[in-house]
Amino acid sequence: MWGYLSFSKRFSRLKMIAYIVTFHRGKIMSESGTKKNSSSEKDVATEPAKKKTFLQFFSREKIPESNPKRPPKDIRDENDDLVIKHLSEESQQTHDLNMQKNNVRNKFLNALTKTGLKINDFFQTEQKIDDQLLEKLEDRLILADVGIETTEDIIKELSDSFKNTKLVDRNTLYKTLQSILMQKLISAQKDLEIDDVKLPYIILVVGINGVGKTTTIGKIAKYYSQKGKSIMLAAGDTYRAAAVEQLQDWGKINNIPVVSQGEGSDSASVIFDAIESAKSNNIDILLADTAGRLHTKNYLMDELKKIKRVISKINPLAPHEVLLVIDAGTGQNAINQMKEFHSSIAVTGLALTKLDGTAKGGIIFSLIKKFNVPIRFVGLGENLDDLQPFDAELYVQALLDGSSNRNY
Repeated sequence: MWGYLSFSKRFSRLKMIAYIVTFHRGKIMSESGTKKNSSSEKDVATEPAKKKTFLQFFSREKIPESNPKRPPKDIRDENDDLVIKHLSEESQQTHDLNMQKNNVRNKFLNALTKTGLKINDFFQTEQKIDDQLLEKLEDRLILADVGIETTEDIIKELSDSFKNTKLVDRNTLYKTLQSILMQKLISAQKDLEIDDVKLPYIILVVGINGVGKTTTIGKIAKYYSQKGKSIMLAAGDTYRAAAVEQLQDWGKINNIPVVSQGEGSDSASVIFDAIESAKSNNIDILLADTAGRLHTKNYLMDELKKIKRVISKINPLAPHEVLLVIDAGTGQNAINQMKEFHSSIAVTGLALTKLDGTAKGGIIFSLIKKFNVPIRFVGLGENLDDLQPFDAELYVQALLDGSSNRNY
């Protein structure tokens, strides 16, 4: 026992000595701190390592753990740069797409300013679905040339949607009407996809005088050129004065070849030569212009049938698209045009032009209801990029608002 106490006393004394030594060393270090702080980096570099205190001999040093899986800093930095670059490119692409969508949206809104129903003029914050409201809406739909039958269907569906509701908030009413109109148009939203197996893809463009066929061809050529397709034009309108020159001008603008013959030449012969040329030059799309003709003139419609037969002899599957161009300003007369052309040469798609210059843009509803033919393009202005693929959602939004802003 005495041996244990003797050892305990000696250990306590050693602890006290270690404490005193540590205290005095700290005091000396603090007194000389000014000198060390003002010394050069050489003094700091050559300073001997601090000796451990007595108690520190009994403590374990923590050895820093190495991480062999972590790549070197330069590799990490390179990977980080690649990720940042990729994200930046994706962000830029998203930004560009959003800008493009907004640009197209504004084109629709501006083009349909005259046709627009401007429902925010009479939709109140809380709206009662009564006869007075339905009559106002009916009048505006008919004035927009939506058609009597289609208008009656729309009014009935809207009335049935709120049959047991006394008051409807304006936004709900707007969304319901928007949904009804969308359902009537969505089937016509089918882009003209070019089948690479059927090259050259032959698009026969037809229509009456003055609807803008040749201009529409020039804009379609620009649209597909921007998508990387090779284009050729066939100047099949050999009757109208300066028609060939006009198409050649579009060829120069778009830097694409035009096949033509002299004025008064046989249209079918011109288009035949163009097809052979397109095949030998591996052209993706051949756009064939035709002379404007009244749908009531049987002999002119017979000539279109002849052109179609000639095309089919070269390629039984062609023409791959028969595109009827209609001026939106003709209103309900467009129904008669579509009926005659469709019965003669089986129209497969529509291009509705000059929407920006008419208050009768609602004719699309009647065309779809009666014929269920896709609306391939709509003309929203005079510029090259103002011919756009038909977008049912944007069309309905522009039709309802009639301006670029909605107040709710």
